[in-house]
Amino acid sequence: MNNFISLYGEVLDYPQQASVDKKGTEYYKFNLAVQRESGIIDILPIVVEEDTAAYNALADIDEKGEVVGAQLLITGEIRTRNIKDKLDISVRAFSIQEDDDYKGITNQVVITGFLCKEVPIRETPRGLLIADLLLAVHREDGSQLSDYIPSIMWNGTATRATEKLHVGDCIEAVGRLQSREYIKDLGDKGKEPRRCYELSVNQYELQKKKETA
Repeated sequence: MNNFISLYGEVLDYPQQASVDKKGTEYYKFNLAVQRESGIIDILPIVVEEDTAAYNALADIDEKGEVVGAQLLITGEIRTRNIKDKLDISVRAFSIQEDDDYKGITNQVVITGFLCKEVPIRETPRGLLIADLLLAVHREDGSQLSDYIPSIMWNGTATRATEKLHVGDCIEAVGRLQSREYIKDLGDKGKEPRRCYELSVNQYELQKKKETA
């Protein structure tokens, strides 16, 4: 798989219908609170397609007890789509398992994607260096679509990425999906709190380009 995510956390709200595709398939969304080692909580949107293994597992949990507050181990992939010129990011769940005693990594992502733009580097007010990337990850479902995943790198990793990576390069990136709260200035309409999502990359490896005959 070139797009894999594993999450462990607590369900914050009851799954609600989020969309229906052209074939009439329904999709349900809920938020999962995932705790980092530092104690910071990431609030991540989980999407479940009806009549799938993940959907059936969630239904079983609902029948046995309360979904909200359940501790879930989820595997799936990161999906993106444009809605009214805004990038919508979520986790498409492929498997869901209730587990009150899980002790492993709570948030791990491994993706292989192509760099969509050059890598700028910036410095935070606290002196941290950050590189911003946009990775195009091809879906493996035969749709010929790609997911465009905003990603960041820090300090030494960011500096090396800025020096070595270029548009079109293919990299395997390992990290975590994180949420970030910010205030959107709407001009005359005031300000609005919003949440965005990005892949925080811990390490990456440049993939070799295939030779052409």
